[in-house]
Amino acid sequence: MAEPVDRKYPHPDLALLKEMAEGDEAFFKEIITLFLENGPAMVTSIKESSAAGDCDALRFAAHKILSDLSIVGIKSAIKDVEIIEKQAALRNIAAVNVERAIEIINCGIEDLKKLV
Repeated sequence: MAEPVDRKYPHPDLALLKEMAEGDEAFFKEIITLFLENGPAMVTSIKESSAAGDCDALRFAAHKILSDLSIVGIKSAIKDVEIIEKQAALRNIAAVNVERAIEIINCGIEDLKKLV
């Protein structure tokens, strides 16, 4: 299947995960599978807490997903998620960053689904 011409975000950078796996394909796939099981719920939590104006829940959800994004290589969302976390700590909702982060993470999730 051809890659869409208008792809906005890069594919996940799996270099860190491959390094961590040290050639263990089962471990590599297990980490991706765990993210695919938990990531969508974290994205939902970010979306819902942002919509509800719940800065504490938003900050927690953003913090929770940050390290996972690094491991599964959805690096293009990290800057937005860091901004979300910092702004939520200041009692602000960074709506533009929330929207973009959700879009990037969901795009990465679709890419990761193809690997397991």
